[in-house]
Amino acid sequence: MASIKRCQDSDTDGGGGDPTPGRLHLNCLTTANLIRMAYLAFPTGRPNEPVSPTFLQQPISGGPSRMNSDRYRIDAKADGPANLEMMRGPMMQALLEDRFHLKIRRESKETNVFELIVSKSGAKLHAAKEGGCEVFDRNHPPPDPTPGQPGPVLCGSALMSVNGGFDVLGVTIADLCRELTKFVDRDIVDKTGVAGVFDVHLDLAPADLGYPDAIPDPTSTYSPGDGRAIAAAVDKLGLQMRPAKGSAPFLVIDSPGKTLRELRRRSCRPTTG
Repeated sequence: MASIKRCQDSDTDGGGGDPTPGRLHLNCLTTANLIRMAYLAFPTGRPNEPVSPTFLQQPISGGPSRMNSDRYRIDAKADGPANLEMMRGPMMQALLEDRFHLKIRRESKETNVFELIVSKSGAKLHAAKEGGCEVFDRNHPPPDPTPGQPGPVLCGSALMSVNGGFDVLGVTIADLCRELTKFVDRDIVDKTGVAGVFDVHLDLAPADLGYPDAIPDPTSTYSPGDGRAIAAAVDKLGLQMRPAKGSAPFLVIDSPGKTLRELRRRSCRPTTG
């Protein structure tokens, strides 16, 4: 069962509420973001499925221009128990195809990437300390921290170190690549062949990663996003980042979805089924 209602211009943007098994509430998301969520972020419904940040931001071909502006509020209930990933992935795909009449396919295209390899000197990595970080579970997120107290240290997140630079705890090399991809203009792909879970220190300044309000270093020759600062930091770990060509799937809309037009006309009335 699902209720779909088009949001008005005055309605506030939002995401999802607290995870509830078998229930989904999405507040005023654009059609494009609904598509990215269903087909890119949670395509198979597997819990905590790792997805590249640049993959989530890829353009979608073939859709009407309004899919980036029209926003919808969706309340849905599964027939039985379903985790958040199933609700936002396969079940949302079915909703978009059935109620929005969208037909979407994937195409593979050549794209620019960075490949991460082991330097000739060998990798200089430290095994992760047991209990040093907490694995994030979307279905059971940690409670909000007590005011004045720090929140949990999440595995895989880049955190500023008290001694300067950034620490990324409890990561595989593939995890590290996905985290660093957030700060460059293309995917960083793990080609090291190195297995294990590590605590990694990166000699990077906030300005190197393009953090807002970061104080720039007037002596630095790096530009945020070009990858050179990150390449220099991983080089100290015995790793090398090199430009390369890769293949990535892209989404193409074959049918613009007549239901989108119907929902525009019936913006004040939810649909149920």
